[in-house]
Amino acid sequence: MVTETISSNPASSVVSKATESVRRPPASPEVTLIQPTQSISANVESKQTADESQNTETAVTKAIDQIQVMMDLRNRSVSFTRDQVTGTDVVKVIDDKTGDTIRQMPSEELLTFMRNLTRMLGTFIDEKA
Repeated sequence: MVTETISSNPASSVVSKATESVRRPPASPEVTLIQPTQSISANVESKQTADESQNTETAVTKAIDQIQVMMDLRNRSVSFTRDQVTGTDVVKVIDDKTGDTIRQMPSEELLTFMRNLTRMLGTFIDEKA
């Protein structure tokens, strides 16, 4: 007959976790020195940004000219305005012969809704203050 012995040691059953120290960043921020190559690259980047804005202006001018040619062929014109109350840009396609608005973006109904919403918010804020 085989006999097994089970020993119980309460101290060995407790698992202890090691504590770790927390490393904190230094109180003062680190100073990065600007190298001469960084200032040169900054100048190049600013010049590239100026060139990109020039290219964007040229592209917009060409697009407007193309729109104007298409509208002239159909006896229509395009009007770009800004709604004073909402600050929204409004684009209208107008028939040159009659002066009627063919299409407006955003629509007059949406602009009216936006104006009313602006008034309601203004009233709400004024009443709270």
